[in-house]
Amino acid sequence: MTEAYAWGQEFQLGYHQHPPFWAWLCGLWFRVFPISPMFFSALSATNAAVGLLGAWYLLSCLVSGPRRVACWALLLLTPLYTFYAYKFDANIIFLSIWPWTLFFFFRSISQPGLSSALGLGVMVGLGLLSKYYVFLPLAGCFGAALVATSGRRWLASCWPWISVAVALLTFAPHLVWLVQNRAPPLHYLGSKLGAPWPDVWHRALRAEGGLCGMMLGVLAIVAGLTLLTPRGARTRVCALSRDQARMVAVLTLTPLVLTGLSALVLKTVVMDEMMIGVVPLAPLLIMQFFPGCPPLLLARVSLCGAIVLNIGAVVVAPAYAYWRVAHQHGWLRQVPVQEIAQEATDLWQRHVPAPLTYVSGSFILDNGAAFYSPAHPHSFVSHDFSQALWVTPQRIREHGLLSICMADDMICLQRAASFATAQTQQLPVTLSHRFLGYTTNPVAFIVVITPPLAH
Repeated sequence: MTEAYAWGQEFQLGYHQHPPFWAWLCGLWFRVFPISPMFFSALSATNAAVGLLGAWYLLSCLVSGPRRVACWALLLLTPLYTFYAYKFDANIIFLSIWPWTLFFFFRSISQPGLSSALGLGVMVGLGLLSKYYVFLPLAGCFGAALVATSGRRWLASCWPWISVAVALLTFAPHLVWLVQNRAPPLHYLGSKLGAPWPDVWHRALRAEGGLCGMMLGVLAIVAGLTLLTPRGARTRVCALSRDQARMVAVLTLTPLVLTGLSALVLKTVVMDEMMIGVVPLAPLLIMQFFPGCPPLLLARVSLCGAIVLNIGAVVVAPAYAYWRVAHQHGWLRQVPVQEIAQEATDLWQRHVPAPLTYVSGSFILDNGAAFYSPAHPHSFVSHDFSQALWVTPQRIREHGLLSICMADDMICLQRAASFATAQTQQLPVTLSHRFLGYTTNPVAFIVVITPPLAH
């Protein structure tokens, strides 16, 4: 998550790995709110809340009454908008963007007009400005329009072209940046191709299976209530028309299928959370297979279940944190990022009569120090100018550089040495992370201080 903050400080039109929109949001957020982990969590919660509001409006295009309530509440019984939402990156931003994109998509088909076309174009543009992965769920939109009579009529009108024009206009600044900077995100994507087949298969199956597993609770509730309802009391009315059912199926399944296929074709590793933001209609699709499920009872059970689950999660969270710290050995290996950021800043201020402006270091320490340091310096990612286009050699000479390397990270130490001057100092530091009275294993660091040339 600290990557979003480090990038958001700079307000670039693009970054080394991804387009800029989600980093812009993070940067704007911390221009208003204090820079602290609590408010980072608040940003994640706000992102999820915006997505849930979008899902509520999206469902109004397809169902109403108890069915709408049930489908919306069933989303809260999955980890998508709760546990997984407490991150903020190029994948999690789709929790808020995609439901609104689908809302304007359905509205453009059912109520074609300028406002719907503009709304769809803006949301597609924001998706393109967040991650290029959006092309896969957008393929689902095109397929969904093809399988419905009203969708084909919409495709034959002028409105899709207006949406495309607005999307391209929204995306244009980043497109110009790509041309001017030789498309760094595409080079980054290229570096991720050709992964070993075992890793490709393992991560693809884990991502696809994990998403399906998240829906097992929804399936169990809908199927269970259907079986518990006497046959005579079961409704025989399907929630969706035939065209609507086809569209929902295509929109939900296309990202899953194309994500798996792209992983195999490109031999690239799929991240677990890559698809979680693009399936807000999955509960509705499941409900379509159980038309006998009483909607009013399902709405009540889903709402009560969502309330109990989320309140229960808050209640047991302290106990879970205690158990994880006390009994999981993986916690002992945690790097004290916050502690070393504070200590390294103190060392800089003790040895250099100039403000701390740029920080670099080992993986997670550069962006972590940018967030946790009281000085909140700019992150010079991996000492690599191509990964931090806002940093130049001249700025490093003028402002100096603080490098925080793991003691055994020879690559980081070598890169830090490449910026060394006669005034450079290397200071060993050993720290541990503390939580709930427990202490992790100590971690050794080398703090490399290179003052500005003027000093």
